[in-house]
Amino acid sequence: MQLYEHAPALNVVVFRAAGPPDDQLDEVSADFTERKTVCPLGGGLGYLTLEPDDFDRIWTGVSNGDAQGTADTVLYFLGQNAQQFIDRSEDFIYGWIGVDDEPIYERVLLLQIIPRPHLIEMMRKRVEMN
Repeated sequence: MQLYEHAPALNVVVFRAAGPPDDQLDEVSADFTERKTVCPLGGGLGYLTLEPDDFDRIWTGVSNGDAQGTADTVLYFLGQNAQQFIDRSEDFIYGWIGVDDEPIYERVLLLQIIPRPHLIEMMRKRVEMN
């Protein structure tokens, strides 16, 4: 089921420690994103494994409807490329999908950062001008 017609700019999978082994993080994150996405596939892929207490705080924030604050917290720890999405609610939709029945990793969160229609239109115009 697709709720958004445009691919996300970034997908971030957040695992509770102990998540997948380091050499499997990319593959497991890509598989989880493909199974749980509400958008067409695309965009960057990031992942983060948090200590149980930190993960539980993010989970609670998402459960309480704090999409922006929890996204900003997670994005900060992903580094410079992800930090460009912090506090940009006028340009992006921050959508969280939380799953608490994953067979191996139990609780997993997926953050999808989707460009808002006006940003997509602006980017389309820039491409046409060049």
